[in-house]
Order: sequence, then C-alpha cells, then structure tokens
Amino acid sequence: MLIRFEIFKSGERVTDFVPVGAMAMGPDSVPVPGSVTFSDNTLRVGPVDQATGVALLWDCGPLGAFHLETTRLAPRVRAYNLNVEIARAKLMKLLQRVEEWGLLNHVEGEATLHRLRSLQMKFAESLVLDSKPGEASKIADEVLADCITLGNELSQQVATLTLNRRQATNTFARYVFGCRVDWSQRNQRIKELFVQNFDYAVVPFTWSKIQPREEVFDTTALDEWIDFLFTHRLPIIAGPLIDFSTKSIPNWAFIWEHDFDVLRDLMIDFVRKTVQRYRKHVSVWNVVGGLHEPSISGLSFEQTIELTRLLVAQVKAMLPQARTLVTIRDPFAEHHSKIPPGVPPMLYAETVAQAGVNCDGFGLEICTGVPSCGCYTRDLFQFSAMIDRLSVTGKPIYITSLSAPSRATPDPADSSEGRHDPSKAGRFGESWSPVAQREFFEAFSRIALGKPYVESVTWADFTDAGASSPGGGLLDDMLQPRPALEALKAMRQTYQRRERK
Repeated sequence: MLIRFEIFKSGERVTDFVPVGAMAMGPDSVPVPGSVTFSDNTLRVGPVDQATGVALLWDCGPLGAFHLETTRLAPRVRAYNLNVEIARAKLMKLLQRVEEWGLLNHVEGEATLHRLRSLQMKFAESLVLDSKPGEASKIADEVLADCITLGNELSQQVATLTLNRRQATNTFARYVFGCRVDWSQRNQRIKELFVQNFDYAVVPFTWSKIQPREEVFDTTALDEWIDFLFTHRLPIIAGPLIDFSTKSIPNWAFIWEHDFDVLRDLMIDFVRKTVQRYRKHVSVWNVVGGLHEPSISGLSFEQTIELTRLLVAQVKAMLPQARTLVTIRDPFAEHHSKIPPGVPPMLYAETVAQAGVNCDGFGLEICTGVPSCGCYTRDLFQFSAMIDRLSVTGKPIYITSLSAPSRATPDPADSSEGRHDPSKAGRFGESWSPVAQREFFEAFSRIALGKPYVESVTWADFTDAGASSPGGGLLDDMLQPRPALEALKAMRQTYQRRERK
C-alpha cells in the first residue's frame, strides 16, 4: 500500500508541491529506498508493506527551511496530515533528547518542563481537529516552530554548561580550530594567511591526484604545502588516504572495481607508499573516508569493515604510535536511500569501534546548504542529536570538514562550477549570507565543542575556489576575511587549552 499525505500552507490545502530531498524513512531515522512523489494533490510514499515515514525539505518560515521527517506510519487508505506528522516527530525527538540530556534536573528544569508541557497540550489540540485538517495544520505549524526554537535553545544551553566546565578544568585539545587545504592553490599569499589563522591543517591526500597513473606519482604541489606547513610548525591531519568517492579513485583503478582482492591490494600499496613518504611530517592519519557510502565497488558490509581494518592496520604496522582516524560522511544517511544503499553511517561507526579496528577516533564531515544528497540544511538540534549518537562508539570525534554557503545563489567558482543553488537546499534563517554563515559556524562550533568527546572543528574551505558550497570560503574572491573567519579567530582565543606554568 501507499502512505499518502495531505499538505497545507497557512491552513489551505496545497495542490501544487515539488518534494525536495524527499526520501522514505525506516527505523532509527535511516532512509530506505522508496519512491516519494506528489500526484492527485497528495504526497505518496511507497508502495510499502510496513510502517514507514518520509523526510523532505520543509519551510519553517523565518527560522529557516530544514530537512525534517515524520514518525513511522502504518499504510492506510486515508491520507495523513503532513504538517501534523512532522510536528509530531519533532516534538517526540525533543522530548527524548531532553530526558537524555538530563535537563529536567537542572536549575532551569522547571521552566523547560513547563514549555514542553505547553507544546504537548498545544499539539493535542491539532489531534482533536482531525475533521478540520486545515486548522489542525496551522496549530501543528506553530508547534513545529516552537519545537525548533526550543530545541536550538536547549542545544546551546547544554553546550554552554559543558564549555564552561571544559574551560574551568582546562580540558580543551591543544589544537581546536583548523581548515582544510586545497593544495592545488599555490598562491604564496594564501599560504601565509593560512598559517596565521589556524591551529592545524587538514590536507586531503586524493588518490587520483597523487597517483594519476598506476606507476606515476605527482606530488609537487602537495609537497610544497606539506613543507610550508611543517616549516611553520602547523600540525597536519593527512587524508582521507582512501576515499570511495568517484573523484578520489584513479581512472586506472576503475577496471578493478569488481575485484575486491586486487582493489584492496592497490589501496594498501598506495597507503604504504604515502605513509612512508610523509611519516615525519604528519601528526594524524585520516586513513579512510566514506567507505560506508554506496560505492562503485559494491562492497558488502563485511568487506567494508574488513577493508577499514586492513588499511588502518597498515598505517599502525608502519607507525605503531601514529594516531589514526576513520571518517564518517553524510552522517544523516541520505545516501542510504539510494540503490545500492551502502551501510548506515552510525552502524558502520559502531561496528568499526567493536570489530577490533585499531583507530584512535572518528572524523566527521558535514556539509549543509547544498542541494545534493547528504547536504540539505538541518537545524542545530538535529546536528547536536546526531553528534550525540556518534558518541556511543566511545572514541574521540574530530570535525574534519564543516561547510556552509555564504550566499543564496549559485557560485561558478565552487566545486560544482555553479550547478548548486543553495536556495534549493534549505536555509539557516531568512537566507544564506555571510552573516548567516558566521552564525551557523559559531552556533555549530559551540554545540560540537560542548560535547566533551569532540576534539576540534575544521572548516572545509579557505577560499571560494573549488569550495564545497557556494561562497563557502572564509576568504572572499579578494582574499578579504568573511565574518565567519573573524568569528573563528575570536573562538580560537576563547576555546583553547591554557599552557600550565
């Protein structure tokens, strides 16, 4: 059967709707393959034979437009009210998280409890208006906005408590704020500005660029950056060394995509040669990235875990004291809605932590504000809850890439060459802008560093050239600092370990 939804805006039934970023949702908020379409004035999910939800980009007015989901719903003939079901799911998740955070036992717990009870009572009003879906939707929209506001406030409140504790006990990492290097940019001014503004550098070791042909290595530009950073005593996180994105795997290796044994040996050989060459320069090795995502190789779950273990073991065999990371990309598992689905990122992380993979932490890559799988805009509460879920591994977390646009229009200079329009990926507030980018960076960084197991935050792009998102650089096209860079510099001074005398 199909699961059908009626959609309302300002209490009026919507008859023309284009679902953006829409996907069927299974248990544990993991997307599953399934069709989501709008026809005959209803949003249709399925066909399905079990309780299933839907997630899609949803306009929340001045607060922004976020990728939100419903609860799991049983198939039935009568259509559900999408506004009500999205509000129901948000309220449910908020109640769960407040209990897990222990906020009701805090000094402000009574006020929080009062607000939550008010939201529950208000949402109940929408349920008794089942015969008047337009009126019910208006109440649900108000509840949703209040839930998002409260969720963001509580996320910041929890972060403030922990940040104050980390400052008082001096338990921040030594190197807290960094940026990813685009080593194809060989401008000396960019290099000088880079070392002035960050505690460390994340240097991608893109296999296809380093080894463009099977027996040929091209490391001239990479070596320039590595030597420059090392000379200026800026610690380096290198990698991911192996990344299953199509841009990272060399063309000459594609012929082995269905031969796991050969592909594994090629990867081990690349890791061995790379680690040997840069062993004296690198502080942390980010060994693998995104292996849980659907890939050209179609690895099974067991092969994915085994490959992760072998590659990390190769680094440890060469450098027993080396610190190693395994990187999670698309933590909200949007790629899992594709066919083949890949491995849910949280399941991958938990299995890596339990399967004897000798890594020292997890890297986490986060992209928001871009209309592509894994990069739709989410609110702060969603990010906070996602990081909490990753904490169950018991390993430190490093945000190895964080990106958000500074404009609401396409940017010909970014990695998509102008194909990505941020206005189609949601928004943080009224619209993406340099100020919105700064506000997102500040709020996200506080929430992330408010988790005692999060070590550092890395911005994805220093300049706009080839950036992950439109206008995603901390410097504009004239190499002038954007507000987000000024915020980063201020936070560097606030959140850093004090040297003991």
